[in-house]
Amino acid sequence: INSKFGKFDIFPVVLKMWHPRPYLNADDLTIRSSFSLMTEEKEWIESPNGWDDLEDDNNEKEEECYGRDLFADNDSRTSYHFNVEDSNALSLKTIKISGFELHSDETTKSTGVTLWEGSKPLAKYMMNHSKESIFGRKVLELGAGLGLCGIVAHHLGAKEVVLTDGDTNALRQLRENVANNCDCASNISCRQLFWGAEDSGGGQPQFRESFGTFDTIIASDVIYTPTSIEPLFDTIEWAMKKPDGHFLLSWFTRVNNITVDMILEVATERDLKWTETKEGIFRFTRL
Repeated sequence: INSKFGKFDIFPVVLKMWHPRPYLNADDLTIRSSFSLMTEEKEWIESPNGWDDLEDDNNEKEEECYGRDLFADNDSRTSYHFNVEDSNALSLKTIKISGFELHSDETTKSTGVTLWEGSKPLAKYMMNHSKESIFGRKVLELGAGLGLCGIVAHHLGAKEVVLTDGDTNALRQLRENVANNCDCASNISCRQLFWGAEDSGGGQPQFRESFGTFDTIIASDVIYTPTSIEPLFDTIEWAMKKPDGHFLLSWFTRVNNITVDMILEVATERDLKWTETKEGIFRFTRL
């Protein structure tokens, strides 16, 4: 995979159920536990310039990113509040997400530790379309960052939610937010996942063996370099359930001259069709 790796660590997560919803059976939980204990997570920080920037700018940035504790007391730390409602506007839960301010030094070094513009529109879309997209379904979040959308999916009654990111710092903050907002539920977990085809060498086969495929995949503001588009849709190819899974993409932060046509061309090459909702969410399904 096109990234830079440092030392190896294991981050096991032990969780238990929050309130009645579709349950996982004992075999499912045994597989999840085995995956967390046997899979090594690679220390990796994703910069705003993408994977290539980290690969090329080797030693200096590694010392700068890894040598600093991004989670020490810092004036740029902040929290975001979001009220989860069902389709009848009945309040289910107020979520408090911790992270860093958007325009902070921490965010310039690790993109996943802030809340980007596309997260709330996707969360609101999920609330308005919970019955067909979330409730009772297996949900995978890619590039979860602080985890708002995955946590919302959990409270909307998803059967299982797996929140993923590649960035070590983002995963650390993500796990804290899940623990603080999901009351140790057993059907929500956080895992490191690098994007790419199933044979690209980033642990994708092990991930699929443990978790299978997903009814719904969600992602918000995860495309900000041209080189990230193909690995993202390569991941969708093997992770999205056949034939009726779907992928919800919220893309509001648009930089580096990336166009909608560039994204849709890659999706078409992988036999995906799409619609753009009135809320500005792209919904991808298989042809």
